Amino acid sequence: MRPTLILLIYFLLASNAIGQNILTPDDAIRAALQNHPSVKAAAFEVQAKKYGEKTALNLPNPEVNIESPTGEFYAVGVLQSFEFPTVYSRQKQVAKAETALAQAGQRVSENDLRYMVRSLYLETQVAEFQAQQWRDRDTLYQQIAATAVRQFAAGEIDFLQKTMAENEAGEVRIERQAAEAQALQSRLLLAQWTGDTTNAPLLPLAPSEASFTLQNERLAESSPSVAYEQEAALVAERQVDLAKSRALPNFSLGYLNQGERSTPIDYRFRASVGVPLWFGQYRAGRQAAESEARAAWNRAEAQKLSVKTELDRLRTEAVSAFMQLQYARQEALPRSRALIEAAVRMREAGQIDYVTFLRTLDEAYAIQRDYTIRLQAFETARIQMFYLSGQ
Repeated sequence: MRPTLILLIYFLLASNAIGQNILTPDDAIRAALQNHPSVKAAAFEVQAKKYGEKTALNLPNPEVNIESPTGEFYAVGVLQSFEFPTVYSRQKQVAKAETALAQAGQRVSENDLRYMVRSLYLETQVAEFQAQQWRDRDTLYQQIAATAVRQFAAGEIDFLQKTMAENEAGEVRIERQAAEAQALQSRLLLAQWTGDTTNAPLLPLAPSEASFTLQNERLAESSPSVAYEQEAALVAERQVDLAKSRALPNFSLGYLNQGERSTPIDYRFRASVGVPLWFGQYRAGRQAAESEARAAWNRAEAQKLSVKTELDRLRTEAVSAFMQLQYARQEALPRSRALIEAAVRMREAGQIDYVTFLRTLDEAYAIQRDYTIRLQAFETARIQMFYLSGQ
């Protein structure tokens, strides 16, 4: 895409945004939760598990047969088999536990989506902020280049200084176009995830309130990924109970006249009991379920430890980034603005040449870029902490 076309699209989108409501991170998250397919898929999975609860009482179909027990007439019989009632109650418990697991998975999907939208929102904020920085710098450098051309024509500066000023202005113009293209791409990507096509303006990039009061242990306990593993462990425990009930006898009841036509009704019924003699296979099934349950609980503990460790690391990074950010806001940024103003004033007074002037400007703008990087690092750490704690 040619730079002029990128600029045209960017400014058309920007002009459409004037007068619109601001799109906040909460608005973006809310829109994504309503529109994104992954959240809808998770909701359907929960719905499927709830329907599955109704299949816990999965009785086999009754057998209807016609036979001639005496060789004199045909009799119609029916036979119904069923498990011990405890089996059905525990199958119901397993089904409910699987529903709870699907709901935990739904919360994981929603948390993943919140993290992605927050990250894209921050990325777009940073891209638009940097694009504005490059626009401001480009405006200044174009003025510098034009002034250098006039001074060269008047014989006030040499060819080297004029060429350097024009070259720097050209480089800044290219950087501006690249930054605006990146801002446009970030905005389009955010719109894809949120379904927002209004191109409403975002909140300006600024550091959020720093709060690190909650203990990481508490934050880890609220993590959706930890909750999912814990629900998976509960499902495994219900599977253990179900495996134990498999060793209970099963039954069948039936009706068939196996005697003469005049056989009394009371003697036409039949009943049988399935005796669980093969203890080895039932024991093996129970042991396998118990081992899986222990493994599931250990996975949950491992996930909790992993989340807590990551939260510790992120807390340290966030505190460090916040301290650097505070320094940049209070000291570095004012110093960079003062450098730019002083350099422009001294250049206009002819006190410094263009080489020193441009080098000073580059150092001052590097301070501003460094501030943006520190701000992004701080906000990224906060977003990751929100993600791990399910906020």
